Amino acid sequence: MTVSNIQNENETRREHIDDLELESVGYRREMPRQFSIWSLGALSFTLTCSWLGTGSSVGIALMEGSYAGTLWSLPIAGTMTTIVSLGMAELASAYPVAGAQYYWAFMVANDRYKAFASYMNAWMSIIGWWLGAGSVANFVSGMVLDIVLIWYPSYAFQHWHQYLIYVAIVWLAISINIFASRLLPLFNQLIFILSVFTLAGTTITLFVVSRQDHANLSSVFTDTETHSGWKSDGFGFMLSVSNAVFAFLGSDCGAHLCEEIANPSRNVPMVIVFPLIVGLITAFPFACALMYSVKDLNAVLNSVTGLPLIDVYFQGTKSTVAASILLSVFAFCFFGCLVANVTTCSRTLWAVSRDGAIPLGGIWMRVHRTFQMPVNAALLSGTCVTIYGVIFIGSTTAFSSMVNAAIVFQQTSCIIPQAILLYRGRHNVLPERYFNLGLFGAPINAIAVAWVLFLDVLYCFPTSMPVTLQNMSYVSVVTVGLITFVIVLWFLNKRKSFKGPRVDYDLLNIRRMANLHGGEPSIETTNIETGSVRSRKVGKVSFDG
Repeated sequence: MTVSNIQNENETRREHIDDLELESVGYRREMPRQFSIWSLGALSFTLTCSWLGTGSSVGIALMEGSYAGTLWSLPIAGTMTTIVSLGMAELASAYPVAGAQYYWAFMVANDRYKAFASYMNAWMSIIGWWLGAGSVANFVSGMVLDIVLIWYPSYAFQHWHQYLIYVAIVWLAISINIFASRLLPLFNQLIFILSVFTLAGTTITLFVVSRQDHANLSSVFTDTETHSGWKSDGFGFMLSVSNAVFAFLGSDCGAHLCEEIANPSRNVPMVIVFPLIVGLITAFPFACALMYSVKDLNAVLNSVTGLPLIDVYFQGTKSTVAASILLSVFAFCFFGCLVANVTTCSRTLWAVSRDGAIPLGGIWMRVHRTFQMPVNAALLSGTCVTIYGVIFIGSTTAFSSMVNAAIVFQQTSCIIPQAILLYRGRHNVLPERYFNLGLFGAPINAIAVAWVLFLDVLYCFPTSMPVTLQNMSYVSVVTVGLITFVIVLWFLNKRKSFKGPRVDYDLLNIRRMANLHGGEPSIETTNIETGSVRSRKVGKVSFDG
């Protein structure tokens, strides 16, 4: 037998073991495990892509924390988001199911509250991803018009122009996800490579071209004077940190695609943490290059285009052509982020629909036989993102609040299972797993919960003073309104019918131990419900289901 044949046989056996463990929690694999660590890691980086988030929100960062606030907020936000993601990575290793936060909440909650906890977290995650997709599409559509404006200053901008571009971009991303579903691993690898080269090229270009005429270096690293109207520079810096979180959003995407990669218990934690570490390493020098290029801060803060990034590029390069090229490539990479966002949206919606967590779940859970992906879930996601994008026509402030609410929903859904772990006791709940935080688990979970609760409060404050109807923060209104809708739906429709995933705990214990220990004749089996350890004679574990 050749080495190739042995590798293929091992891969087939590995895949079969993963499928058996998935069946024990009530699901059957419906999509191919077409992602490798490299391709899923590329998708995760493409979606998180911290340098893109940094560039797209640089104007708000400069207003809130000036040069130094923009820079030093990044390592703080990146480090804290990594802590949140470490807790997620452990849960993903313990419970490798595409429902992710939804499924984790069910497995760690008390029997009495399992259904409600998983239902709420399902909706929190879905809404967060929809709002996140809208924010990315909004930025990309804005970049397209800003390139037009810099070349045609007489162009009369209208919000509905941007909305039409917004809609076209959203549905182009959905079309790629559907019709090129088998090429997504390759597509994300190519976007990853393009993103790395674009990042390096842009950073080097700005440093080199601006070397004779650049911002004061002392200001770049020490100026934290807020221009937001708040009297306290310290509070302005805190707002800048909250803004920087956007650059690290979406690290849970790997968990939602765990049923499309081999050995997810071992591989998905790496995919979750990888983009944050790389993002932290890459975003900071890019932000330094941006700050280095800003000679006229007031011009950036009062950008006539509405997107300060192109003004930063123009000040750095002193060329309309160069600024347009840099922003064009930036926008294309950001579009790749939107494609990855739609991929994750569709998997999240599909995963929670399998248990009936949302109305008409039987429709959204269907996987298209030809395209081998949840087409209906992708179409529903596109429809919802399109509808609430209409708000942009009437109020850019309200839409911006929905973008900030995306961070609230996504981050909160990630810490709810961690909060439950702390309350019930980690050792009483978590099963044996590949990725184990050990003694650091409780502190990491506690810091993650405290951090996200702090952010949830901070996002309710206006970003500038004095407060008017135009600049006030509607995050609290959006969040309360959406959560109220979800709770009302629970009492009217789901309270009696929704029970959560159908888990065979004994079978899951056996197959989990066989997965971890390779089918040893006698292994210790952790009861996932109680956390108690018992010895169970497995014998030669059967892998034929």
